[in-house]
Amino acid sequence: MTAFDDYTSTVWVENQYKKEKHWILKLQSDEGFSFYTTSREDLKHLTGYQLKIRLFTKGLDFISFLKGFYAPSVLLSRDQSKRERYMMMERLNEIHEGKALTLFKALFFASSIDKPLREQLSALGINHLLAISGFHLGVLGAILFMLSSLIYKPLQGRFFPYRSANRDISVFILIVLFVYLYFLDFVPSLLRAFGMSLFAFFLYDRGMKLFSFSSLFWVVMFLIAIWPKLLFSLGFWLSVAGVFYIFLFLHHMKELKHWQSFILLHLWIYLAMLPIIHVYFGVFSPYQLYSPLLSMLFILFYPLELFLHVIGEGGILDFVINDLLDIHIRTVKILLPLWILPLYIILSILAIFYRFFFVLIFFLMSGFLGHFLYRVTEF
Repeated sequence: MTAFDDYTSTVWVENQYKKEKHWILKLQSDEGFSFYTTSREDLKHLTGYQLKIRLFTKGLDFISFLKGFYAPSVLLSRDQSKRERYMMMERLNEIHEGKALTLFKALFFASSIDKPLREQLSALGINHLLAISGFHLGVLGAILFMLSSLIYKPLQGRFFPYRSANRDISVFILIVLFVYLYFLDFVPSLLRAFGMSLFAFFLYDRGMKLFSFSSLFWVVMFLIAIWPKLLFSLGFWLSVAGVFYIFLFLHHMKELKHWQSFILLHLWIYLAMLPIIHVYFGVFSPYQLYSPLLSMLFILFYPLELFLHVIGEGGILDFVINDLLDIHIRTVKILLPLWILPLYIILSILAIFYRFFFVLIFFLMSGFLGHFLYRVTEF
């Protein structure tokens, strides 16, 4: 790609927005790399369209290529038809209005979210619920497993009892999820989650322990080997951290009942991710204390909305969503110093082997939360 000063590529427009006097385009190449470019032309709305462009890649190095980069370009041609994903996304315009429209485009089709709404979601502590990832994949997988079991297991028991129903259903679910991934043009966050699901099935099918730190380590190594650009993806490492702290909770809290684990796990994850999030993103408000509750409710909300959209009643809860997203929330920006991150990671690793450090980081998390709440009262 960098053997010459320019490179011609076929791309599709993932996002388009205006900044000052020029357009900024986020593009995804058919070759699998993503990048940004700008244009001072009076462009039409291009999101979802396929373009043929000439990139000027002089000075582009390998690390920048993996991380995602900016490159000047010239638009050569535009395909007249939109991708099916964006055509279906536009159908939501007939169902929803206001901020609920943007929310469902992001929730079902991995559409981008504008800055004001993203700040509102950050203030509520529910940004992670809108970025399609392993959480959504898990809910979808669970729905598909329950529905498939109702149909397949009676047939399997009667006609082919020699087969493993769980294995067959799992393979079917992975195929369906891959089709969804393909439909969404291999959205990176969903690609990471699918890769982890595929590796988890590989371990499960061979009778290996799934919920172990060694399994997580090898999954991460496998994904980085396949997609080296994940090394530079903050979203990837945040998702790895989330899974790590789930495993850490399950490792030390085995004696809890299922309903207790369900509630306390959401509280734990919120607290565990708090120091990491505030090294990179500083937005905080007291409303974020509702984040664990909203995350628990989302497990019901997501399949309910899928069902309502299937029967043509997807907009029935829009008034609740728009009212929630229109709440005026006062926020403060609290960024933690970078040196806290390696210290916190070391303590978390020690917590795998010693329960003392597990308890210690819980008190550290609670201390951070108390500090954030105190800072809010100062304003």
